[in-house]
This record gives sequence, C-alpha cells and structure tokens, in this order.
Amino acid sequence: MNYELRIKKNRGQVAIIVLLVSAVMLTMGLSMSRRTTVETKIDINDELLKKAFNAAESGVDYYLGTGGVGYSSPDKVSTADINITQISVGTTRIDFGEYVPKGDTEFFWLVDHDALGNIGTDYYAGASVDICGVGFTGQTAIDYFYKNGVNFGLKRRLANFNTEAVGGCVTMSTSQINSPLLLTVTPVVDGGKFYALGLPGTSFSSQGTDIASIGKAGGVEAAAGATRVEKRIVIRKRYSVPSFLLTGVVAEGSVLSD
Repeated sequence: MNYELRIKKNRGQVAIIVLLVSAVMLTMGLSMSRRTTVETKIDINDELLKKAFNAAESGVDYYLGTGGVGYSSPDKVSTADINITQISVGTTRIDFGEYVPKGDTEFFWLVDHDALGNIGTDYYAGASVDICGVGFTGQTAIDYFYKNGVNFGLKRRLANFNTEAVGGCVTMSTSQINSPLLLTVTPVVDGGKFYALGLPGTSFSSQGTDIASIGKAGGVEAAAGATRVEKRIVIRKRYSVPSFLLTGVVAEGSVLSD
C-alpha cells in the first residue's frame, strides 16, 4: 500500500516538473519569436533607409545632369523630390556659416551669374561692403575684384580686426566708377568665420544654389501598416571663381582676362 502511494506521489511530481519545463520552453519560445520579429523589422527599416539615401543622392545627380526635379529609381521602388534654393539672393547679408582656416579664402560675389555660371552684368550697387568676423580678432587680407571696361582689377587691404573693426566689422570700399565683382577674405594667422553686410537699400546677387533632395522608399502612405522612410540631403553648389581672377590674389594691380 505504501509502495503504491509512493509511486503515485512520484508520478505526480514528474507530471508537475514536465508542466513546469513545458511552460518555461513556451515562454522562451514566445520571447525568441518576439525578438526575431523586432530584429526583422529593424533590418527592413535599415534597408529602406539605405534605399532612401541612395535615391536622394541619385536625385542630386539627376538634377545636375538633366535639370529635372523628380527622380525615380529604375526598379520604381524609391523616388526623390529635388528643391532648388538660391543662396543669399536679394539679401543684404551673405553668411555661409563656415569656418575658414588660416590661409584659406572665403568668397562673396558682388555680381550675378547666368544659367551656365558665367559672370553676369547685374552688379552690387552700394559704395561699400562690411566684412565681419564672428568673434574674430586676427588679421585678414581682403581682396576686392572689379571690372573696368574689358579689364579686371584688384585692390587689397590688410585688415587688423583687433584694432580696426567696429562692431566686429571692417569696411571695404566698392568704387562705383568700376563694376564690383568679388570680395575675398583670407585670414593670415588664425582662422575664423566671416560674413558680408551690404548697405541698407542694397542687395546681393545669388551666391549659388542649395540642392535639397528628399529620397523616399517603402510602401505608399495609403497602404495600411506600410513602412515608408525618407532621407534628406542638401548639396551646396556655389559659383566658382575663374582662374584668371585667382591669379590676382598674389599680386595687387591689374588682372587681365584671357
């Protein structure tokens, strides 16, 4: 009799242990399934982000090559919308917000450009431009390029911002006898950030274009539960300086065109 009770008791314990092990395995299985689902979703989003980024880059190339503002990938899975903004056009301030290392040069155009990027004929109308430093107290070489008839000229000023600046700015005359083209600023000892201020009532021409491309990948917005991602990149394309003008940076005086 005791032997039978002992057997039944042992069988009961075994059954309880089996149930506990089954419950643990079920919990682990659910946990692993849940984790696998999350990781799969992250992988999908990463892949969509890559496709959106590639589409944004391709959109920039597409605009530069064709002028079009709507791009679609060959497989039609991703697209890009391109927006073009003129830099500092119609304003009295040009501020790129970029740090200029010692010996490097910042450029501020005082004339417009045509569709091909060539120098135009719409000149800055003020008698002077202020070159301002952001907390800058060092020295800079400021070069003023102008056009006189068919020739190009250059005037240079070495400015000490520690002793000459008023409100952080030094003034560069832009003679109205000549046609103003360009101002360049080159820090001599220490680098810094600089911006140009025009006189009240004047405005600067465009300094180039900002190309903003928004790449999109994934399901359409109307589809329930569809995953859709976007990636935005901005490429700044400033007008370049002709080589014959750059030769004047090292020698004050006349700079003849080719």
